[in-house]
Formats: sequence, C-alpha cells, structure tokens
Amino acid sequence: MIIDKLQNFRQQAYNFLGNGRDAIFDLMDAVLTSPSVKS
Repeated sequence: MIIDKLQNFRQQAYNFLGNGRDAIFDLMDAVLTSPSVKS
C-alpha cells in the first residue's frame, strides 16, 4: 500500500538525519502541513 511506502520513507529519512532528526522532522511537518509559509 502507499501508506506503507510513505511510512518506510519517513523511517529511512529519520534514521539518515542523525542527531538533529527530531527538530528537522518537526520543521518539515510544520512546513508541509501549513497552508502558507512566509519567511
């Protein structure tokens, strides 16, 4: 299923990022789920 592929991708990306992975994932989730992002 597509959900399994997405979960697998997220887990592999999480494992790859190293020490800052929690902060980076929080930031990615915020950017990807926000209706508009202003810098």
